[in-house]
This record gives sequence, C-alpha cells and structure tokens, in this order.
Amino acid sequence: MYVSRDELLWMLRQIYGQRIEQEKLIRKFRNHGISSLLPYFNEIESIFNKLDDKFEVAKKAVRSLAIRINCEIDDLGNASNKISYLDLENQLLPILIRSLNLEHSSSLEKGARISVRLDSGSCYAKPGSEGFIIEKSAGVSKVKFYSTAGRYGLDIYATEIPDEELQVLTVDNLLARHKDIRGVAQYFFNDSMLRAMKTSIDSSVYSFTANLAVNLLIDKGFLKIEGDEFVGVLEQIFPVLAPKMAKTYRDISLFSSPTLSSPPSERKAHVLRLELTTGCDYNRCTFCSEYADKTFVTKSFDEFKEHVNRVVVSIESEKSRIQRLFIGSGNSLGVDTELLLRALNYASNIFNPQKISLYGRTASILAKSVDELKELKEAGLTLIYWGLESGSDEVLNYICKDCTRDEIIAAAKKLVKADIEVSAMLMPGVGGLKFSQQHVVGTLELLHNINIKYLTLLSINPSEYSLYERNMQSEIDNRHLTPDEVNAQVYQLLEGLKPTGLQIGMFTEEIDQASSNTKRFSYPFTDANKELLLREFWN
Repeated sequence: MYVSRDELLWMLRQIYGQRIEQEKLIRKFRNHGISSLLPYFNEIESIFNKLDDKFEVAKKAVRSLAIRINCEIDDLGNASNKISYLDLENQLLPILIRSLNLEHSSSLEKGARISVRLDSGSCYAKPGSEGFIIEKSAGVSKVKFYSTAGRYGLDIYATEIPDEELQVLTVDNLLARHKDIRGVAQYFFNDSMLRAMKTSIDSSVYSFTANLAVNLLIDKGFLKIEGDEFVGVLEQIFPVLAPKMAKTYRDISLFSSPTLSSPPSERKAHVLRLELTTGCDYNRCTFCSEYADKTFVTKSFDEFKEHVNRVVVSIESEKSRIQRLFIGSGNSLGVDTELLLRALNYASNIFNPQKISLYGRTASILAKSVDELKELKEAGLTLIYWGLESGSDEVLNYICKDCTRDEIIAAAKKLVKADIEVSAMLMPGVGGLKFSQQHVVGTLELLHNINIKYLTLLSINPSEYSLYERNMQSEIDNRHLTPDEVNAQVYQLLEGLKPTGLQIGMFTEEIDQASSNTKRFSYPFTDANKELLLREFWN
C-alpha cells in the first residue's frame, strides 16, 4: 500500500509524542483527507454509477491518465452517459500497462518520469511531486506534474526546475509501491477517476482512507493501541521525520550517546541537540544512572566549533528546518561563562535559532553572577531545564542532591533577574514512604517561593543498579510508594499549590520514558484549571 511521503510525514507529526483517543485521531485524518490513499477506496464504481454526466467524467479521467503515462490516449469514440465503469476499466487498463512496460528512462531526459527529491529545497515544487520532463535544456528540465502535494484534484501545472532537484522515477520504483504493473495501472486509473469525480466524493471516502491510514501506521510500527487510545512510537517516528539527524546522533565520533539525554520537548525534528560537554560534572545524585559510565569532559571552543561544523555537514538539508537548539549534556550551564558564551554565539550564527536551552544545576546557577546570566541570555540562552526533584531538605540530602531549599530559592531569584525562563522537574515518590509527607510539605514551600514558567512531574523511576535502589532495598523502615500512593502524593501537591498560571504537566511513557507516571495532564495552573485538574485527577 502506497502513501505519499508528504502525507506520511504529516500523519507522523500528528502522533509524535502523543497519546490520543482513537476516534479523535480518525476524525483528524478524515478532515485532512489522505489523498494518496483515496485510490484504494473499494466503492469507486458505485460513485460513478450515481453520476448523470458519466461521459464528461470519463473524458476528464482519460485526460488525467494521459498525463500519468505521458502519452496520448484515443478518445472514447461513440461512448455516451450509458458508459459503465467496467467498460472504462477494461478499455484503459491495457493501455496503461502497455505504456508502463515501454518506460525505460534512466537519466533526466525528455520523456523521463521524475520526482522532486525528498531533500530538495526547491521553491518550484514540493518534495515528492511527480511528473514527466516535457522540455530539456542544459541543467534545467521543464516538468509537467501529475502529482503534487495540496488539495485533492488540484490543477496540473508545468514549470522549469533545476536538474539537481530532480531524480528519475523508474518503473521499478513504482513496482516497489504497487507490487506489479497491473497494480500501478489500477492505482493510476482509480486516482484519475476520483479526481475526475472530485465534486461527488462524499464523507464515506474520507472515512475509509482515515481508517486505512491508521491501520497502515499500526502495521508499520508507528502507532500502537492502548485501550481506547492510540500512542505514537517515538523511536520509530523520529528517524522518518529527520533521517539525517537520526543518523547523525548515532555517529559515535560526534555524540557520546545516540539519545544525548535531553527533555522530551527537545527530541523533535525541528530541534537540534549539540554536545558541549560529555556526562555530568556532579554525577552523584543517587537516583541517576544516566551518566554512570561516562567520564565528564568539556569541549574546548575549537572542539565545539568542529563538532558543530561536522553536524551541519551531516544533517545536510535538514539544517533548514532547525528552529531550536539544545546544548548537552548533563550540566552545560556549569561550563566557564566565557566558553559558554562563545559556544552559544557560534551556534546562533550557524543556525539562527528561535530558542536555545540546556540543563543546569542549582550549584551552577549560584556560581554565576546575575550579569553573567544576563550575558548568556543576550547570547541566546532562553530556557534552563532544572532538576529540583524536591523542596524538602531531608529528601534532597537523602538523594545526595548537594543543595538545600534555600539555595534553590536563591538560584531561582537570580534567573528571574536575568530574565531566563525555567522548566523545572519534580519527582513524585522520591524518598519513598519514609519521607513522603516531608516531600509534599517542603516542595509546596519551595514552589510558593520561586517563579518558574514550566513544571514537569516525573515520578521517580530509578535503575535497579542505582545507589538509590540499593539504599531503598536495604532500609527496613522505608519502601517505594505504590503507583496509587504516588498519585495520591501528586494530588496533595496539586491541592496545596497556589494557582500562579505556570504550565504544569505530567506525562506517560509515550512522551517521557524516563518517568514511571501512570497519569497524564498538561494545564496552565489557574484557579479554574486547578478545580478541573483536581476533579479529573481524582476520577
């Protein structure tokens, strides 16, 4: 089954990092209309049979088919409005099959079937558009398109396109989509008939293709079913949305890890992750095993510059879609300010991002003056991801966090003065049953004394090999909270938190595999939303 690259990418963007009700996703696909799947509709004949102008529709279909094989097709002779769908099919399919069998072009010559390269930056036609070269000159081809992205039934057009933006589309390429020559011919025939009847296509056609699209995504492993919801599979989708970036991240000469530990919102196709440091300069939090086997290293400016330059070469045309940068790894804010400024400025000049973010620890924020933080903001740093974990000094000490609540508050005030936004993480369940109440009370005290824009709740999910887990197993007066107890703790936090409008979220594994959350939500924490959230969370 064939779906165009353009439409596949659109569908994947709708499900990337999403958990969505089945009916809602099908409705979204139905409203969009997945054009390249329409020819698989199995009731095209019934639509045709209801028409009063069958002959006019048939003539339009013949003209459309002639463009698809770049060959004139004799008119329908004495046919009338009594012409049947089967008569048309029996008359036209053999013509299509013969023509396809005669195609042999292997170079960009007049008469060659072509497609616009998927990595094309052309402003003349969208990547994946298909047609035939009807005129040829040095380095340039005039192409008449039969398939372009856009509204179904869009008028066919011809335009000149540089040869470097084109590639030959062979019959073998078509066979890879449709199995055999008859399958290719049938697809072209069905598509041309539907385009000729576009004003008669009803909602049943789009409902069919929406369900077909969902089944296709499930079969290819992009989507899975959980209860009455669909869940996008991140590791399957990202390499399709950004194949060159995915390959680049796997290059061990460029990155210390293919995942380069980063927040879920920075694992998108329009966000580029760059590595200024390897590992974590602290690496003693008992719950964290992310950097356990990595030696902490900071690149020199020249090394970072070379890293950026090689990444640019590796991602090729995907560079044009980059809107944000994430500077890794575990605590890039801890880098010397002068080096960090040079790195930010160099990366900004190369990519011109709208935002730059990185991880920062409390100690690293406190180590920089407000003026230094303001310089970093001027150099493009807009957001710091900050693992607070808890506001209880007892819990912070238990997990060896090397800071106190008062120090977190002092660091937060510095960031406010520097006008750098914060996305903070807290860990429901951290400290276990023994420190459960202290965790809630101390965290509320902390949150009521800092000004942050985003707050994410990540239920603790320690590795079985982590020091945290070993400590927990050895304590006779402590244990992990059950999932229900974690959720009860979250409810306490939400109930006690004053509405300030901050964006608060809790996400399940399709967005953040690092947590063990069993509930999910994302709301601006206003008075009205607090009541709604508590009611939903309780239910």
